[in-house]
Amino acid sequence: MCCKSCQSTNQGKFPSEINIHFPGPNNLTKPSVWAFPEIGICLDCGFAELRIEETELRLLEEGTAEKAGTKDQWE
Repeated sequence: MCCKSCQSTNQGKFPSEINIHFPGPNNLTKPSVWAFPEIGICLDCGFAELRIEETELRLLEEGTAEKAGTKDQWE
């Protein structure tokens, strides 16, 4: 598979742990969401891709909808 940024085939897959925080000062006390995706990294340019699993994705969706009542948080 080619890198989406530089088209290199020099890529590696690495295990990771990511602590995802909800944005904004109103969310400082909201628990963050831990995810443990495998990350594909281009070893030439550093472009990285990952996929968040369904369980963690639902926690993120619930947390953002809970905050503002919509899914337009990032705009």
